[in-house]
Amino acid sequence: MKLKAGAVEGYLAKPDPSISTVLLYGPDSGSVAERARALAATVVDDLRDPFRVSELTGEELRFGRGRLVEEAQALCLLGGRRLVRVREAGDGASDAVRDLLKLPEQAGFVVLEAGDLPASSSLRKLIEAASGAMALPCFHDEDRQLGGLVRSLLQEHGLKAEADALSFLQSHLGGDRGITRAEVAKLALYMADRPGVPVTLADVTAMVGDSSALEVEDALLACLLGRCGELDHALARLLAEGEAPVRLIRTAAGTLTRLLRLSAVAAAGGSIEAAIAAARPPIFFRLQKPFADALRRWSPEALAQGLSLLQAAELRCKSAAAPDALLCQAVFAQLAQLPVRRQLPADAAQKRR
Repeated sequence: MKLKAGAVEGYLAKPDPSISTVLLYGPDSGSVAERARALAATVVDDLRDPFRVSELTGEELRFGRGRLVEEAQALCLLGGRRLVRVREAGDGASDAVRDLLKLPEQAGFVVLEAGDLPASSSLRKLIEAASGAMALPCFHDEDRQLGGLVRSLLQEHGLKAEADALSFLQSHLGGDRGITRAEVAKLALYMADRPGVPVTLADVTAMVGDSSALEVEDALLACLLGRCGELDHALARLLAEGEAPVRLIRTAAGTLTRLLRLSAVAAAGGSIEAAIAAARPPIFFRLQKPFADALRRWSPEALAQGLSLLQAAELRCKSAAAPDALLCQAVFAQLAQLPVRRQLPADAAQKRR
């Protein structure tokens, strides 16, 4: 069976007892891992218990398809239901999962953690077609959902942010739930010697600056505005400092997706400035002019094409022995040269003269 993204949190709060196998997949690896842990915790109290918890990888199942059934059907001598976690699951694990789903009765609970599986994925199709299994999509946190997540994480650490600081966090986080959680935890450490003091914009920018998020932002803006020299320099610095190429690609995809939405709002009758002002979550004031310039430079068709290039680059980066840093630099260079200036009303009027 499959579940819509908006119903995932409700399912995790009250899992269906008739479901014995759950697949969590999607582009947000942090959300996949966090939700997998939450689901696993409903089966066992201690996820490190070697008698009740077994961990496998998709690669292990690819070459040993019988191991999944063996682990799922093994009995726990000390009592309680066994948990089997399969990390980095993909279509290579489909044969093993098919054998599992054929069992007349499954003893253990199986959690499959995967990346962004397309609708054509054999693993997704198996899970979605099975009555005793469930597929849960995990997408990036956006808009009101992201705002709620950031506020919730701040509250967990006993923090309260001023409005402009919260706006900054919402504008700079959300590409991956794991990264969002880590950045808020870092902020809590930064504020540890000032209990009860509201988090200010200066506090947030200092914290984000330490995590190189501002450098990532500079690289993205250089790419969006076609500043190839700045882009080459920024990317080289980020990759030399150990920034993950896949994270850069995903962040760029998130930015292009947001630009595409803003473009649609502006095309519906409003101005680009009005679309940016009404954006939710709010666009941080430092980014408002660059976003407006990018929207004037990128056509909706170019944005869609850019997203396709990024998706293909991410898939190539995940293949064995792929030169991910070179692939990242190549796709960013393609993006910087891709946009075709959109035909704005003012431009059309100028041509008629």
